[in-house]
Amino acid sequence: MPAEEELLRQGANRMSNVLVIFQADTERTEQLALAVGVGAVESEANIRLRRLAAAGAVEVGHKGYGTLKETDLVWADIFVVGLEDAQPKQELDGLLSALTAADKSTFPQKQAWTFGAEGAAGKTEAQSYVEAAFQAAGVTVLPALVPDSGDATERMKETGRQLARR
Repeated sequence: MPAEEELLRQGANRMSNVLVIFQADTERTEQLALAVGVGAVESEANIRLRRLAAAGAVEVGHKGYGTLKETDLVWADIFVVGLEDAQPKQELDGLLSALTAADKSTFPQKQAWTFGAEGAAGKTEAQSYVEAAFQAAGVTVLPALVPDSGDATERMKETGRQLARR
């Protein structure tokens, strides 16, 4: 098989790496973030889940998401950021610091999508803030991929599936 065909075959079989980052003090936003992750896994993507939390914040439904690191941003092809608060909060400092410190040479090939506490409905100031940071780093910010109707959890799963196929 010629080298060019082999590279195309490998690219077609390559699994996406989806990094799901969420800010949550309630289980609702966590559940939406997990739904995106489940959808991505259903489309055979690799996922990592990271929670952005203020110092001293109580744990939400599950523990052990790990701390967001620069290596997570380099690893991921797609960033999904769920923001519970409509206004930018201190928890976003970790994301912005990691974005600033990470090797951005691959960022132009990466994509990001954000959602708020209600899923993909509307756009909050916090989402605009995070999206601007991604764009400044060279990451392409995606619009909502699934129409805003029906069950929010199912919409988020479908979004995860679509993101993993990109």
